[in-house]
Amino acid sequence: MVKYLPAQIVPGIVGFITIPIITRLFAPGEYGDYVLVISTVGVFSTIVGWLSMPIKRFYPAYERDKKLDEFYETVLKMTFISILVLSLLFLGALLLLKSHISPRLYALIYIGVPVFILTSCFGVLVEFLRAKRQISWYSDFMVWKSVTAVSFGILLVIIFDFGIDGLLWGSVLSLVIGFPFLWRISLGKVSLNAKSISTPLVSEMARYGFPLVIGNLAAWILSLSDRYVLEFLRGSREVGIYSASYSISEHSIMLLSTLFALTSGSIVYNIWEKKGEKKSQEFMSKLTRYYLLVGIPAVVGLSALAKPFVNTLTGQEYHGGHKIIPLIALGAFFLGLQQRFHPGLNFYKKTHFIMFCVVVSGLFNLGLNFLLIPKYGYIAAAVTTLLSYVLLLVLVIFVSRRFFVWEFPFKSLAKAICASSVMGIAVYHVGNSLTSSTLSNLILGTVVGVAVYSLMLFLFQELKPSEIQALFDSKTKIGK
Repeated sequence: MVKYLPAQIVPGIVGFITIPIITRLFAPGEYGDYVLVISTVGVFSTIVGWLSMPIKRFYPAYERDKKLDEFYETVLKMTFISILVLSLLFLGALLLLKSHISPRLYALIYIGVPVFILTSCFGVLVEFLRAKRQISWYSDFMVWKSVTAVSFGILLVIIFDFGIDGLLWGSVLSLVIGFPFLWRISLGKVSLNAKSISTPLVSEMARYGFPLVIGNLAAWILSLSDRYVLEFLRGSREVGIYSASYSISEHSIMLLSTLFALTSGSIVYNIWEKKGEKKSQEFMSKLTRYYLLVGIPAVVGLSALAKPFVNTLTGQEYHGGHKIIPLIALGAFFLGLQQRFHPGLNFYKKTHFIMFCVVVSGLFNLGLNFLLIPKYGYIAAAVTTLLSYVLLLVLVIFVSRRFFVWEFPFKSLAKAICASSVMGIAVYHVGNSLTSSTLSNLILGTVVGVAVYSLMLFLFQELKPSEIQALFDSKTKIGK
């Protein structure tokens, strides 16, 4: 986790730094259009995930059987084919919808095509780094992408007088510069030749990956469709206000969820293949305990500091969005918790059950959005997101435990809730009313929150000395 940390912490920090800049450079309507383009790129990139997501699952087997040349050849050729087909579909859909899209949004979506192509290639190549456990390189490239894309974009806007489209061109420039280095490090001397594509491998990856893709598309409906419904029913302004506050939660709670998913992704399959069911159960129980101990106080702390966070990080037109922070933060926590139950289904290649759960939850979310957003706006979008993530968690737990059962750390859950409750009370009073400076209150509230929560865990005897020592030992090894 410490090795993966830069890949998550740095983008989170960049997000927090850029939110106040972007929300002061652009009105909510312009920012809302930008978010819609990025969301659309994300949807098409998700489809390419039928190739990227299975890499970490099948790479160990092909490495063991000394068939990596066949593996690389097939994955790369299928990646290029998939991106070409999807790019044509992207452009075709854009032409068909031209009359229904505002000219400003239409122009931005065109720039989204090269962003999609480069983002999809990047996503496949970094998965090879994860599969080979080249975590430091993985973190380096993720940091490069997050820092330079935004930096180049803001420079284009401020210095060269680009509009909101400058942020998209910044992403293109970042990926173009980094791509040759990523190719070299992730693939080495691999080169494409006239060898045929391995049909059995394509078939196996498709059976494994497509259910996950469909599930991820449903997850898009679950987490991002509310932007499109808001655009259609309420306008770009509410999309911008909603997205700004959503991003604050995304760069904090969802950052933690992603970190745990990245950490466990390759490790858990190695444990399953090499050490068996019992060790896998122990690992999942321990991983979930750590997630609870970190995730619960993060949700409580962010909720308690929602108003000073939003007021500090966004322009005045966006300040009303602080109301949705607790809802989005809690929903993001539940989203991360349900991921702890995925490996039990992945072990047995039952990914279609994950797809089913996400599809049901996504349709539930979409229905609630159309029902409630017309009257209640972006507040309703936050409520429906939370309810849908709760439903997803319940469904995944029910299905997963039919195949793989492990001990849930209920004692740690109770201690984390109690410790976080005490912390939340202290943080709320410090963060919202201690001084006349919002920024000072925010900083002091964060420091107090960390101190109070750590103290409560020690009083509850939840943190073990051996775990603290292991953390310091890992940092020492990384330093060496």
